[in-house]
Order: sequence, then C-alpha cells, then structure tokens
Amino acid sequence: MPTIGRAIAELETVCGHDIQQRNIGPLAAYLRGSLAAAASSIAAHPHPRIGIITGFYLAHGEPPNCETDGPPGAAMLAAGFSAVGIDCRIATDSLNAPVMRATLAGAGLAGIPLDVVAVGAAGEGAALETVSSAWREPAALSHVIAIERCGPASDGRPRNAMGKDISAYHAPLDRLFQAAPWTTIGIGDLGNELGMGRLPPALVAASVLNGGTVWCPVAADHAMVAGVSNLAAAALLGALALLKPLWASRLMDRMAPRFAFQLLQAAVRDGRAVSGGRMASPPRPILAVDGIPWAQLEPVYRRLYEICDAAIAGGSPRYRPSRERAPAVAYALRRDW
Repeated sequence: MPTIGRAIAELETVCGHDIQQRNIGPLAAYLRGSLAAAASSIAAHPHPRIGIITGFYLAHGEPPNCETDGPPGAAMLAAGFSAVGIDCRIATDSLNAPVMRATLAGAGLAGIPLDVVAVGAAGEGAALETVSSAWREPAALSHVIAIERCGPASDGRPRNAMGKDISAYHAPLDRLFQAAPWTTIGIGDLGNELGMGRLPPALVAASVLNGGTVWCPVAADHAMVAGVSNLAAAALLGALALLKPLWASRLMDRMAPRFAFQLLQAAVRDGRAVSGGRMASPPRPILAVDGIPWAQLEPVYRRLYEICDAAIAGGSPRYRPSRERAPAVAYALRRDW
C-alpha cells in the first residue's frame, strides 16, 4: 500500500502542475491529499452511484459555446465508471448541452443519462427541481462530482476568470451539487468552480488574478485543483485503478491518452467547443484546453498513465507511447473546423 499511496500522490502532483502558469501552486498544495481521499470514498462504497456536473459557457467565443475543459473530463469519468459497473449520470445546462452530447457520443456513451437544466425561465431543458428529484429518487446518488463548473462567487453571482458576471448564461447547478447529503467532489483550475470553498478566500485572492472577486464559497467534501480540470478526471480514474486492482485494466483504458484525445476531438469537431487562453483570443474551436494545445497535454496524460502502469506492474511499465499517442493525421483536422 505505501507504493500505491506514493503513486496516487504522484498523480496528484502531475495533474496539479501549473501548466497555464496562473500561480495555482499554492491552491493545489493546500488541497494536497484530496485525490486519495476522493478516490478512496468511491472505492470503499459498497454500491456507488455517481452524478457529474459540468459545463462552462464562453459567451465571447467565436462561436459562443461551451469550453473544452469540463465535458471531456466528465465523459472520461462516465466512461470509466460505466466500464466497472458504476451507475452514473451527467447534468449540465442547456447552453452547454450540445457539447456534452457530442462528447458522450464520441466516447460511445450516448446511453448515459444526460440531465439538461434550462438557463432562465424561457430556456430549453428541465426545471432544476425536476433534475434534483431524479438524482435523489428512487435511489439517491452516493457521490456528486463537479468538474470545471463555475459556481457563485461571494456576491452570489457566477464569475469567469476575468471577474465578469455570467449569470445570463448559467443555470444554478450549485443547488443540485448541494441538494442532498451525498459525498461531493469538486474539481477546478482557478478557484471559481464548485467545490473551491474548501480553499481559504484569502489564499485564492493572494494567488490568482481576480481571485478575491471570483472565489466560489461552495465547498466540497473533497476538492482538487488541477492545471486543467480534464486532467484531474484522468488522475481520479488512475487512483481508482490503483485502489481497485480488479478495475484497473478497464479504468486505464479510459484514462489513456488516445481516449482523452478522442473525447477532445469529439467536443471540438462535433460539438464546436471552444478554447481560449494563450492560443486564441477570442476562444475558437481548436484542439486545445484553456489555450494549451493537445501536443502539450498529451505528455501529461501519458505521464499519468505511466505512473499507474508502473505501480500496478510493480515498477515494470507495460505502457508504450507509440500505442497511446493520438495519430498525427487527427491534428490536421482542426483546419477544417
């Protein structure tokens, strides 16, 4: 078990690397140990049933759409959970739903229940109360995971990284996150996401740009800060693979770089998800997450995979990069999007 513990700690370190250079290091350090605790809470549950909340709409995108961070991670989690027999469902709001549907289809998960909550009284989708009832009855979920889902700031208004109020494009899924006494897991990469109430507001304010304005006080039982949130999904599946050896091969198939690429590709090509950040301003449909191109993300996914593979194999990795790299021809498709 010490070997497994060290491997999970390394997974947390790798996915928490400040790849966007936004000074999230102090936030990730404060929450150190949360990956092991979150994975253990699922692994130890006799009959886990999991809900996943995601979707972050970028109104300034070209076109305006959901960003590429969130839905691929949610689909990766759903794929892993489904592969080992864990019932799961996903919730998002109506503006983000097309990207979430496209990403699920790309993962071969069109059958995963997707609950779509209306944005505003006239929006398409279900009322929040209807979705909340479905998550509580007939058998309540055991866990709810929010991945890259903006939550209300201290003034009650959801705010993006620039500190702008995005209420007009945002359903209050924080109410769903807190709708029952299930175990909550929050994943973010800045401090404005659901679950980041585990962080002291003064730490967020001192560490990241606009931190004092955007910090979300909605806490989670377990919270993780990652370089980009999608990476934490791979780390969580990896930690579960280490804790549950009978699940390992199925979970590792779903955290592998090639599958991560498949999900990102589906989100962008089929859902027109957008990425902003360093590469593109305004955000556009490109194979990147928060401006980090796939060519930089792939080695991080590869390292997460290698950590798990080495720990499971007792230090002799079976992993071969040539098998896991996304084909180069796929990168060229972005010119057509």
